[in-house]
Amino acid sequence: MLKTTCKRYWIVWIAVISLSCSRQFDDFEASREQAFIYPFTPIRLNIDTTLVYIDDYFPLIEVDSVRVPAPLGQLFQKENRELHLFGNLKEAIGVAEFFTEKGKFDIPIFRSDKVKLTYVLPPSIQFKRSIAIKGTFNSWNTLANPFELVDGNYQTTIVADPGKYEYVLVVDGREMIDPENPDTVSNGMGGFNSVLDIRSDLADSCSWVEAVGYNKGKITIRSLREGQKVIAFFNNQKIPEQFIKKYPEHVDIVFPLASVSFPRSWLRVYSFSEGCRNNEIWIPLAEGNPVSHYGQLTKNDWHASIWYFLMVDRFFNGNPSNDQKVEDPEVLPIANYMGGDLEGIRRKIADGYFDSLGVNAIWLSPITQNPAGAYGLWDKGGVKTKFSGYHGYWPVSNVRVDHRFGTAEELNALLNEGHKRGYRFVLDYVANHVHQEHPIYQQNPDWATSLYLPDGSLNTERWDDYRLTTWFDVFLPTLDQTRPEIVEPMTDSALVWVKDYGFDGFRHDATKHIDELYWRTLTKKIKTLERVKQQGDKIYQIGETYGSPELIASYISSGMLDAQFDFNLYDASIRYFATGQEADLQKLLTTLNTSLKTYGMHHLMGNITGNQDRPRFISLASGDVRFDEDTKLAGYTRIIGKPKEIAYKKLQLLMAFTMAMPGIPIIYYGDEIGMPGANDPDNRRMMKFDDWDSDEKNTFKTSQNLIALRKKLLPLIYGTTKVYTADDLLVIERNYLGKKISVYINNTSEEKIIQNGQILYSTSPYSDRLVPYSFVVVE
Repeated sequence: MLKTTCKRYWIVWIAVISLSCSRQFDDFEASREQAFIYPFTPIRLNIDTTLVYIDDYFPLIEVDSVRVPAPLGQLFQKENRELHLFGNLKEAIGVAEFFTEKGKFDIPIFRSDKVKLTYVLPPSIQFKRSIAIKGTFNSWNTLANPFELVDGNYQTTIVADPGKYEYVLVVDGREMIDPENPDTVSNGMGGFNSVLDIRSDLADSCSWVEAVGYNKGKITIRSLREGQKVIAFFNNQKIPEQFIKKYPEHVDIVFPLASVSFPRSWLRVYSFSEGCRNNEIWIPLAEGNPVSHYGQLTKNDWHASIWYFLMVDRFFNGNPSNDQKVEDPEVLPIANYMGGDLEGIRRKIADGYFDSLGVNAIWLSPITQNPAGAYGLWDKGGVKTKFSGYHGYWPVSNVRVDHRFGTAEELNALLNEGHKRGYRFVLDYVANHVHQEHPIYQQNPDWATSLYLPDGSLNTERWDDYRLTTWFDVFLPTLDQTRPEIVEPMTDSALVWVKDYGFDGFRHDATKHIDELYWRTLTKKIKTLERVKQQGDKIYQIGETYGSPELIASYISSGMLDAQFDFNLYDASIRYFATGQEADLQKLLTTLNTSLKTYGMHHLMGNITGNQDRPRFISLASGDVRFDEDTKLAGYTRIIGKPKEIAYKKLQLLMAFTMAMPGIPIIYYGDEIGMPGANDPDNRRMMKFDDWDSDEKNTFKTSQNLIALRKKLLPLIYGTTKVYTADDLLVIERNYLGKKISVYINNTSEEKIIQNGQILYSTSPYSDRLVPYSFVVVE
């Protein structure tokens, strides 16, 4: 131990001497509290008042006082651990200073750019019972913007950030486009939505900035516009202005010498003006120098994770003795158990399947005990079936492994096998609801929300207008997570999987249907775990929310979730890669830019190739499943067979796009070879490990190569991102400290000339052009 300590001391001392050769020692004092190394999420202001929960940032220490920039007003309630902010910032970014018993910490504040817009109902719209408007500005919630009669006109106030939003009117329960708005777009299901363009009076003075180099303890940033300001943070402390050197053509940021004593730390740089906030720059540091190669990254660097999502029952049957189908003739085979289990996953880890593919994290579908019988009913298009709980989303226990998947011992064996090989494990966890047989509901039926709404209608599948109370089905009671006496035992149950089994993170089901109290309570408890406080483990949490970027982002903070899945980007990308139409390309670019603005350029959002709730992309690209049909019914009524050759090429384009984007790439099991399928449950077939044909082998090889590049090239993990079109090519540029990686994607039926550069990987046989439906990665 003494030798290790001394060696470490000399390494740090040598690093300090090396850095100090180029400049004098500074007096910046960096906090060494482990809990405050990972960057805090910025405070995003609302248009009028903003509530900041102190526990989101400082759950274990006292905050004595807070200072915020003018013209913000504040009310700091120390006893309640709440900070109320009033008003808005004049400039795009400010800094809040928190004075604590452990020192001063600084958190960026982002100005609210929301605009209030009065929408007046067109006079031609006549209704008898009800009128509503829903769209991407209110997460398609018909109750969010009620109309009122003002001076003879029905109107409502819409509050949203500048941008373009899709919407429809709901007249007496019937959806329709706005008859007086000629601007419409396809809704992807055979119809159209109207488009509302909300604009701001603020001048658009944004620029795309990038760190172009590192030399002797400083990074160089270019492309700032004249008059723009710069703020830099080391971990969660603002770097003094004397560390920021401004020149006519660039800005240098000097690293604090204290950074050399941190195995991992972070440099964040924000630039802004009164009119705009530029893209941020994140640089991960290892002992005072920028991380320069993949080998320096650890399991806590979730930006570098590449996930594989599998459904336990549908992956591999490693122990036939635990097979147990639901013996009910009303359950079709496709909706019953098929035998996949934990031992099967362990065997595939041991056999090297995941090593071969190259992923470094495995997301397991829910493994808690589900009911023994059949529930639910599908009765459409002449097809009728009930369902088993093979998927795991109907818990009758939140802490016990389902016996059909294995035992606690087999789960431990699986996790131990994977952890030895360096894998992270993420557990799919259900907290929104329980099955009616769950003891917690049997003993406390009043813990559930009401199954009926005030008007007497069923409160089932009301995803948007009653999202916090709706039941998923009549046998799945939703728990009222606004009540602390319910939240406490439910969050304790979730902790079992991290404390007792060693899972590294959660995928949270139905996030937007659960009150924020649950998320804040769970995250605070996670931060108090010994493996987090003492070992510095980063327990990653990602949520599942369908809705507007604003709704999705509202659950992402230092006190709640690390990220969510970017379903809006996924929907736009699969539409474009399946169709190749110009309108779909423009929508993809718009959606992508909105995502980068909303979640940041170095977010941890999940970018999926598919999931258990969507038809397989390859079958959409092949035309075997249509966007405008009932994709679930398609899987019941016809065989979705081998895709066309072009569909494999398009799947590889989607895979390249996913691996090139910021965030966490997530492969849905079978997408690495191009397994076909319609929607649930046809998209949940048993995984195919044998007898791959040439198309499947080629797709697997392409997936391997793309994953290898992602792990080799730091610009694909931490680089700034620029996406644009050139001669109908989709171009993705990633830049990390001057090293640029470009991905050119040709999703057209014509050959395209490409720029010269060192080709790192290509699916085109030529060095100077891309054949139809091919891509190239260039350095």
